[in-house]
Amino acid sequence: MVAVGGIEYGPGLAAVVVLCLSLAAKLFMSFSIRAGEPKGGYQPLDPQIDRVKNASEAQLNVAEYEALFIAIFLFLHIEKTQSLLVTIITITIPVAQAVYFWGRVLSGNAMPWAPLGALPRYICIGISIYVLYTEVGSNGDYGPGLAAVAVLSLSFAAKLYMSFVIRGPNAEGEKKKNASEAQLNVKEYEALFIAIFLFLHVQKAENLPLTIVCYGVPIAQAVYFWGRVLSGNIMPWAPLGALPRYICIGITIYVLHTAVGSSDGYGPGLAAVAVLSLSFAAKLYMSFGIRAANVEGEKKENASKTQLNVAEYEDLFIAIFLFLYVQDVDNMLVTIVTYTVPIAQAVYFWGRVISGNMMPWAPLGALPRYICMGISIYILFTATSK
Repeated sequence: MVAVGGIEYGPGLAAVVVLCLSLAAKLFMSFSIRAGEPKGGYQPLDPQIDRVKNASEAQLNVAEYEALFIAIFLFLHIEKTQSLLVTIITITIPVAQAVYFWGRVLSGNAMPWAPLGALPRYICIGISIYVLYTEVGSNGDYGPGLAAVAVLSLSFAAKLYMSFVIRGPNAEGEKKKNASEAQLNVKEYEALFIAIFLFLHVQKAENLPLTIVCYGVPIAQAVYFWGRVLSGNIMPWAPLGALPRYICIGITIYVLHTAVGSSDGYGPGLAAVAVLSLSFAAKLYMSFGIRAANVEGEKKENASKTQLNVAEYEDLFIAIFLFLYVQDVDNMLVTIVTYTVPIAQAVYFWGRVISGNMMPWAPLGALPRYICMGISIYILFTATSK
């Protein structure tokens, strides 16, 4: 831990910095990139296409790491974990995220900013695996803490494979498409379950449903990703990985509700359950209402973009809400965020997919989320800088 301006900088404030960078990147994409898109989209020879593509890729990349490290940093803050390795990752991750995103969008080029941002993050994930294992694995019993380590290790392996086996040798065609889709799919669940597992470790939760989830999720993640990339085929690996995860999400909703539902009234704990329930409903709709029904065209494209959008916020706010629950943070601002985020997520997703239109549902859902991120930055700063 280091002192900055009289304030001790550690995992808690590192989470705040990553959340600030996340909000800045999202605002830039909404008001500088997407707001300037002409009606009907860019024409094939429009010189702005490369700029938009580069910025979109950069933002999607950093979004993969935001909730992941926010969850880890908030856990380390709760556990009061301090070491040289913790200091290294809490300083390096925000810098690497800023270098990757702002280097790419301001220069308009992927090089050299992509490797300058990506390689330090890989090192930090490796360090984080060791730090978390040291923190949660002391008794040797497999439970939610070690399940979080397992999911993080699988995430690390998938990211390294994509960078050095797929993107490095410039693999093209079906192999690249299949591997990219598989990695994008599993990354939706990584930070989500890591945040939940770490919370349940803090709560010292132990029961049969939780044990099922702790074993089921890492196995399902491995089956989905490695089954697809090593075989080069979607079937049978997609359903073999996806269906157990859906079952595990359903069980997790019950486990989380049991862990937080005994508190007085609606608060951050039940808000996390609400966001997870909405996430579950959206994923089921995409799998059985869109993909299984072989829906194509504008309806599929609109629903896919919508689900990817709300997925960016699910793990982020679940990590924040569970932290606020553990820390027993309760005030008017927390109440505003805990009510607004689930409503905004529901409005954005179900408004778009039921109507088939982006407007007015996108801004009606997006703007309240931006406001809630801003409020959350203040709440987290207040809670972690004491």
